[in-house]
Amino acid sequence: MSAYSYDWLQRQIYLGRWLTLAIGALSVAFGFAGTSLVYVAKSPLSVYSGYLAGAVVGFLAHEVAHREVARRQGCLAGFVLTPLGLLLTLFSGILRSIGVGFAILAPGYVAIYCYGGWRSRGPVREDLIAAAGPAVNIVLAVAALAAQSLAYGFAAGFREINAWLALFNLLPLHPLDGAKVMRSNVMLWLVLLLAAVLLL
Repeated sequence: MSAYSYDWLQRQIYLGRWLTLAIGALSVAFGFAGTSLVYVAKSPLSVYSGYLAGAVVGFLAHEVAHREVARRQGCLAGFVLTPLGLLLTLFSGILRSIGVGFAILAPGYVAIYCYGGWRSRGPVREDLIAAAGPAVNIVLAVAALAAQSLAYGFAAGFREINAWLALFNLLPLHPLDGAKVMRSNVMLWLVLLLAAVLLL
């Protein structure tokens, strides 16, 4: 098969802002917790409820942070799903269900289009756009860590999934955020990476 045959795996899927984000968030929750999400119904303060809430809040905050930092630099930006990313995220949920400890949580990405002319506000800081998402997850993980004395299971799950979202996205592999941050700002990448590792 030619490389062209696999183009559909990289295609952008956009189903409207909120539906696209909802599918992304729920796939991340499943990708991290697998079939254990069924336990959310049994206890709203369990670690599994923390995974679900952490996935929804953390994923949405991550993607909105990318979008807003890009927009502040005069770029157009919006979240899109990709078939390959969505399949890998859902497959991770199946693997997590049988005890595999690694998860790929990347159902899509924020597509960014920067133009010159009147929209331009100086050079585009790709490192800041890329760092915004993991930084928000780190802040959410720190907040959950501080709240663990109030509802340990829920806060622990919330912290864990946000720390993993930050750590996974900071891996220095294209097209993840880590590769973009490290290319332009190694010190920022190291600080964020160390924070994510310590929180996990």
